[in-house]
Amino acid sequence: MDLNKTTLSGQIYDILRQDILTQRIRLGEKLTLKHLQERFGVSSTPIREALTRLAEEELVVSYSNIGVNVISIREQDLKELYEFMGDLDAMAILYTSHYPDQEKVQKALAENIHYTEKVLETESLTEEEIRTWTGYSDHFHLIFYDYCANSRLARAAGKQRSQLTIFSNMYEASLQHQREIERGHLKIYDAYLQKDYQQAASLMKEHLNTSLSYAMEYLFQ
Repeated sequence: MDLNKTTLSGQIYDILRQDILTQRIRLGEKLTLKHLQERFGVSSTPIREALTRLAEEELVVSYSNIGVNVISIREQDLKELYEFMGDLDAMAILYTSHYPDQEKVQKALAENIHYTEKVLETESLTEEEIRTWTGYSDHFHLIFYDYCANSRLARAAGKQRSQLTIFSNMYEASLQHQREIERGHLKIYDAYLQKDYQQAASLMKEHLNTSLSYAMEYLFQ
């Protein structure tokens, strides 16, 4: 595989991260330096750097000096992850409610809702449309972090969201789930527009709890 020599570790990180998030590299799978060196045709140094970044993002865990394992998720882990993300997302809504330019926030939310609703007018989506829709769906949550004016909250959520993305990539490929997720976003959006921020925060937590049920279906089917 040809890689830009000036940014080897960054490119390897991006490739491995995407492989984990889309489960081309499965949960619990072992990644050895030898195999990765053969795959990318590079020395161990950029691979170690990439694996360190993935470990910081809690997508892999070290098991020795020769490689790592992709994280494994138990049922309790999954429940804790979605409950925690629900709490963080709800908090981000409340923080965002104090942002001085609420029209800007509302515009960002409206544009997101408009796009995801428009895409779902069709009966089926191509793989590319699914990836794009999923990106917009995830960004609905991230909008509140963009305007929450609390970098620590945003960093805490970002670290956890990578794990959550593994599962959202699974269940958000279902048109039924896409439409249910869209309805959840619309309820949150409507409450936020009405300045009922506590209700919007509560709806966000309910939304993450519903998403947990989708994730459980895929992980433990």
